[in-house]
Amino acid sequence: MRKTILYKDALPAITHSLGRYIAIILLIGLGTFAFVGLKMAGPDMRATGGNFFNKHNLADVTITSNYGINSTDRATIRNLPEVKEAAFGYFQDVRVKNSHDTLRVFSQSNNISSYELIKGHFPDNKREIALSYLLKKKYHLGQQITFSKPGILKNKTYRVVGFVKSSEFLDKNQIGQTNIGNGRLTGIAVTSHNAFASPVYQVSRVTFKNTASLSPFSVAYRNRVYRDQDKLQKALNKNRRDKYNKYVALYKAQYRQKAARQLLKKGIPINPNQIEVPKNKIKIAYPSYTINGREESQGYSSYRADSERVEVLANVFPVFLFAVAALVSLTTMMRFVEEERTNIGTLKALGYGNGAIAIKFLLYSTSAAILGVVLGSILGYTFLPDLIIKAYLASSTLGTGYQLNFAWGPLLISLAVALLSTTVISMLTLWQTLREQPSALLLPKPPKNGSRIMLEHIPWLWRYMSFSAKVTARNIFRYKSRMLMTILGVAGCTGLLVMGFGIRDSLQGIGHIQYNDVQKNDIIALKPSDVTKKEERKLTQIFKEKAITQVNAVQYQQLSKHLKNSGSTENVSLIAPKDTKTFRKSINLWQRQDKKKLILPQNGVIISEKLATILNAKKGSTISLKNSHGKIYHFKVSGICEMYLGHYLFMSPREYEKATGKKYSANAYLVTTKKHDPAYVNKVSRQLVKTAAIETIVSNSSNRKLLGSFTGSLNEVIFILILISGMLALVVIYNLTNINLTNINVAERIRELSTIKVLGFYDNETTMYIYRETIILSLLGTLVGFGFGWWLHYFIITSLPPDVAMFDPNMYPLNFVFSALIPALITAALAIVVHHKIKKINMLDALSSID
Repeated sequence: MRKTILYKDALPAITHSLGRYIAIILLIGLGTFAFVGLKMAGPDMRATGGNFFNKHNLADVTITSNYGINSTDRATIRNLPEVKEAAFGYFQDVRVKNSHDTLRVFSQSNNISSYELIKGHFPDNKREIALSYLLKKKYHLGQQITFSKPGILKNKTYRVVGFVKSSEFLDKNQIGQTNIGNGRLTGIAVTSHNAFASPVYQVSRVTFKNTASLSPFSVAYRNRVYRDQDKLQKALNKNRRDKYNKYVALYKAQYRQKAARQLLKKGIPINPNQIEVPKNKIKIAYPSYTINGREESQGYSSYRADSERVEVLANVFPVFLFAVAALVSLTTMMRFVEEERTNIGTLKALGYGNGAIAIKFLLYSTSAAILGVVLGSILGYTFLPDLIIKAYLASSTLGTGYQLNFAWGPLLISLAVALLSTTVISMLTLWQTLREQPSALLLPKPPKNGSRIMLEHIPWLWRYMSFSAKVTARNIFRYKSRMLMTILGVAGCTGLLVMGFGIRDSLQGIGHIQYNDVQKNDIIALKPSDVTKKEERKLTQIFKEKAITQVNAVQYQQLSKHLKNSGSTENVSLIAPKDTKTFRKSINLWQRQDKKKLILPQNGVIISEKLATILNAKKGSTISLKNSHGKIYHFKVSGICEMYLGHYLFMSPREYEKATGKKYSANAYLVTTKKHDPAYVNKVSRQLVKTAAIETIVSNSSNRKLLGSFTGSLNEVIFILILISGMLALVVIYNLTNINLTNINVAERIRELSTIKVLGFYDNETTMYIYRETIILSLLGTLVGFGFGWWLHYFIITSLPPDVAMFDPNMYPLNFVFSALIPALITAALAIVVHHKIKKINMLDALSSID
């Protein structure tokens, strides 16, 4: 038979149920949008970063030494089999005259870790300089800038000829620390090699042979660099003794020459070699080499962590979003097939085959699925990644030069899920219907028989229930599949909202807890190895001023731990206070869960919570950490304290001596200032550094910015997810628990409703007679959603932060209020629509029999 009529019948099927058709498209579109967008954002970020690093041949590691890099060191680096290429350069930290700006001036590097020219040109001679493009608002091309203490720079004054972007400094806010000014760098600058006067190089940049084929963000890359870095460290450490002996001999010779000249002035001629040099006169630090991989760059590690945090969301959020969308689409398509029973029976009676009859349902379901996937993927490949990457790049120097890519995987997965939940389900349901005889299909489907429900077996409860309550209870349990679909649909939406609001609250407030309640100090001030009595007196005088309210002397050093599973190397700050009683005035140690105070024990250490998590440590565990020279220390954990940023290890002086085998001495101060705003802290920092008794400043205001960068960009992403969850709730409740569900009830129970109206029920009572089921099921769904959202929030909030930070895992009551309020408001708004629909029922037509 001709099938033209079947194709003509397919279009009215869409137009007559346009709301349902659009709802399916939106459900599939929302799922696809979130899945594709979140799946692509991370790879797009990594591809953008990878291309930038390859373009500028970013070094795998950089090497610095407290005595510079001499010819022996250069030979050691070049001769290591793992080294592919090595470049050597200079740098000097300087302060701009008549300004608080501090710059790190590098010699230009053309082959490794090169610079990108933003404006002007690169320096051509030793009197020209190019500044970081981040300083364009402060300085201009052609401007002359003068440095107060040029150090190894040959000149004091330079002409600004360009603005550049460094491939090594990716964070706009965290440039680095210095021993001048307020202890923090304002920016970087570049000049020519011949602008420096130094017998040794200050920095070496190295690339390894076996890393070129690896993604710079992969665990394999980080582990391989760590192994090569370790070999390089061991090779360079072999040069330390010879270098030390050389400098000791040099200082002894200088001392003898000076002493001989002084004796000669007194009329005592003497051979300098005959002068004995006292041991206490040669106070020089032992040579050390610091090798930093890309992960030690705050901007690099943050960028990687950002891209991986998106992956965590991509692997969780869209799955549940799709599950809810698929569930509701499944119910809708099953209902659509049941509504077409009479038409199916008519077509079968006219002689159409099963395949021909299936055309309408195939076109309806497949077109809805494809349109939803197309709409969702268009926005998912463009709008959502663009929004997420912009949010993350706001604090990065990578800027707006990112790229959006296309991958077939997320699109094909979305299409498969969409077709499965619409086309496949509708075909399976249709197949069941087509097995019936045409005569049975031409009659309305007989209503489901009622049966005794569980509540009826509880006489004391059932007896006191009203008629309406009994009818509602029976109807809820009468249609069990619909009941489960409604509860699960609403639970899914509520759970996603609980998760979204919960993550938002977990990000807010942790900065205040960290830097107002836990870490009360504003500064960690590090002393140099040699401080004169005069410098010490100046420092003591500043500590007594009103600008500083609390000072605690501590032993402070950086330890590290390499994590094989993630490939990252985590830095751990060891803090051992000289006075354990007053230490609490600088840092409060307590357990996060019950706020129980922790006291520094004489045996054992207290570690921060995130460090305990990544090391799988608990009270009584023993952890091992490595110092900068490769020596491994072992510590027994006696407590775990609340801390949201950084890894910390707290111990008493006695435990320090026991664990390290070294005599305790304080080398730093925890300083609390009168005011905590960054400008005031910077002013105090400058005063401390000016005494020369303080070498490096670690400011909590910088760490607060870092914590803000972790949470700020993520807040925008979470807002998007909350918005998507809200839209999903609207579509689900519209399609499943209200309009669609009510249409089903009206279709099956229209004569029941008409009878009730004839018996004298008011319109409001009639609406509640049927809508009460929706309200109860929505409430049950909301309660189930609370539990589901709680679990989902905990899973994400423990997986989401980078290794160096943690977020607040607690859930707050207001989260549940907001998460329940959104579905409730949507349900209430749609109740009005249902009420007007029921008011229009024609009682006489409905009560007429169609048998």
